Amino acid sequence: MTERSILFDIGHPAHVHLFKNFIRYLKERGHNVVVVSREKDVTNSLLKHYKIDSISLSTAGTGPLRMFGELTKRDFKIFKLRRRYHFEFAFGTSYSIAHLSALYKVRSFVFEEDDDDIVPVFAVLTYPFATGIVVPSCLRYKKWGKKRIVHYSYHELAYLHPENFSPDATVLKYYGLTPRNYIIVRNSALKAHHDFKIKGLIGETWDRVQNLIKDYTLVSSKENIKDKKIKPWDMHHLLAFSKMLISDSQSMTMEAAALGVPSIRYNSFVGRISVLEEMEHKYGLTYGYRPGQEDKMLAKVNELLKERNLFEEWQTKRNIMLKEKINFLEWLINFFNSLN
Repeated sequence: MTERSILFDIGHPAHVHLFKNFIRYLKERGHNVVVVSREKDVTNSLLKHYKIDSISLSTAGTGPLRMFGELTKRDFKIFKLRRRYHFEFAFGTSYSIAHLSALYKVRSFVFEEDDDDIVPVFAVLTYPFATGIVVPSCLRYKKWGKKRIVHYSYHELAYLHPENFSPDATVLKYYGLTPRNYIIVRNSALKAHHDFKIKGLIGETWDRVQNLIKDYTLVSSKENIKDKKIKPWDMHHLLAFSKMLISDSQSMTMEAAALGVPSIRYNSFVGRISVLEEMEHKYGLTYGYRPGQEDKMLAKVNELLKERNLFEEWQTKRNIMLKEKINFLEWLINFFNSLN
């Protein structure tokens, strides 16, 4: 097999999980893999834990000026790395790998799970330059159709498909937890470029939720909080054995659905994101509520808490979803091996 030089640009903790098994596959086959990252929540901690050597190029910026400054800095540093490593391929979810294709003979594949209208700035600055845009079959898009590489899966099935992940109940002992007797609450920072004016699970709404679930142990996860009580590499094990997830995070809601764990999501994105709409309305694995629907949300939480066979019901729903979706890691490997 010919050794190939491959860049991975990872800017979010979820993308560490998305690519970690694929990166391991490529390294085991002798390819030269270079991973670049950014200081974003627990991204670099996860890379270190999974023994993935990486080069941290920047710190996540907030606000348009700082975000643009970070983009410019990352582009410059990645262009320098290209001169050193002569990348043939680039994989990631970033602007910069697409910009590599614009200036050099690097084939870039941008992986996206958001519809174009959810990330309009990212789409305009990235998609015209990318070699391919890798998207789930349910996503909406109007432009760059010839660049779309469509798959019948979700990002989360690259690492949470049962062929790729087995939950370990012994992890719970470290945290003093028992299966189905705790609820995980995830609060997103909501500071990404597409989160402008987005409302989440805070204030009086959160107080009402907390009062409703007071009989259960509460496991709290907050984005960008340095003092983490839960080790980030343990979170999927905890999520798999939880009673439910209550969150304003898209990523973790998708992970709960992929594991067959009931989830309630509350934020302004509800009704707009195709992958979550499919998980909710086709497979019944999650429920979404927008600001102003607090009473409906609380009623649903209460209903789920009273359901006697909740876990079994959700595992049945999960199995239906898994029969219709493919192992995304397997898809990634086959896709790479098909490239000339």
